[in-house]
Formats: sequence, C-alpha cells, structure tokens
Amino acid sequence: MGSRGSSGPSLSDSSGKDVNIVNEMDVWSYRHNPDNEPFVDAINSGARRIHEDFPGMMDAVENVSASELSGADKMGVLGYYSELDKTVAINENYTDIDKMNQVYDHAVSEGYHPGRGDRSGTEAVTLHEMGHALTAYVAKQMGVPNLDAAAKRIVNAAYKASNGRGGTKAWAGKISGYAQDSYAECIAEAVADYYCNGANASAQSRAIMQELFKYR
Repeated sequence: MGSRGSSGPSLSDSSGKDVNIVNEMDVWSYRHNPDNEPFVDAINSGARRIHEDFPGMMDAVENVSASELSGADKMGVLGYYSELDKTVAINENYTDIDKMNQVYDHAVSEGYHPGRGDRSGTEAVTLHEMGHALTAYVAKQMGVPNLDAAAKRIVNAAYKASNGRGGTKAWAGKISGYAQDSYAECIAEAVADYYCNGANASAQSRAIMQELFKYR
C-alpha cells in the first residue's frame, strides 16, 4: 500500500510512513451491521462537513473505509489518509464510539490532540484525516507535487499572516503536540480543531483555515 498519514492515541506513524493494513472495507458495507451504524454515521458526518466547505475536493477522497490493521498499528493508529489511493480510513478496532472517545480524550489530556468540543472522537479523527485529503486537494490547486509541499506553503503563510513568533514548530505546538510532527500533521490537526471547536479553536488553527479557504 502507499504512504499513509495517520493519527494515533499516544504513539503513531508520522505522515509518509506505512500503516500495516490487513483489510479495507467501504463504510457503507460496514454499516450493514446495525451495531456499526453510530460509528459509520460519525465518519460520514465529519467527511460531509469538509465537503460542504470545499465541494471541489471530492476528487481527493474516492474511498472512506473502516480498516483492519495489524501489529502495533492495531492499537496505535486511529486513522490514516492515502494520497495515492485517495482513501480516508478509520481503524475498525475503535468502532465503539465510547472506546474511541476514551482513547481520543486521553490523548487530548496529554496535549497530543486538540479537544473535540461536542463532536465524538470518531468524528474528530475523521476530520483530521479529511484534513490530509483537503491538503492534497489544495496541492493540486497550487500546482505543487504533493500534500507535503502544499502543507509547508500553507503553514508558512499562516505563520506569517498571524505574526507568528518562535518558528513554525513552536507555533504549531499551540494547536497540539502532534501538530509539531510535520507540516502535514499541523494542517490536519488544525482542521480537526477548527471543525470541532469553532470560535474556540486556537488562533493558529484559524489562521491555517483562512489560508485553506483561499482555495475553495
């Protein structure tokens, strides 16, 4: 499989590293089991919110999946986005809404992810992964080769526009610990923060979104 951007509860692979995937199942097929309906509905809610604001990015996401992962990724990765396969996926090990909430909230308590506001952990993770897809869409709008190149440009522009100080890494840390991992993760965390927390999102997240909105 291609390179994957991912977010994890306390340990996770950074954008560009492989995730150990056993199987990917389209969420609509996964929803045939009534027990999975809340999980799938939360995924679709997160994806829909991004598509409403960026209708042109439909081409960046062709598949939304619940994925079976193996090895350390089974517990350590909550979701991923594949720019190559245009797939947003959530780890099926966290299909239980309460379980995902607990894991996500623990990460928030450690400063690893931004808070989820009144959204579920599943929706917050979906928004993060959709943030990667959004960056891939913006990369095409910019005419740059990949989401990493676009992410660097967007973060630097937001940093400058917001009169950031101390360098982009320290600035990204105001969003979350994971936002400091890379430019791509900074944007994904900012997207999740903005859509989960609205006016209460960090100034850094809102600055990044203002840059992204230029490419609607």
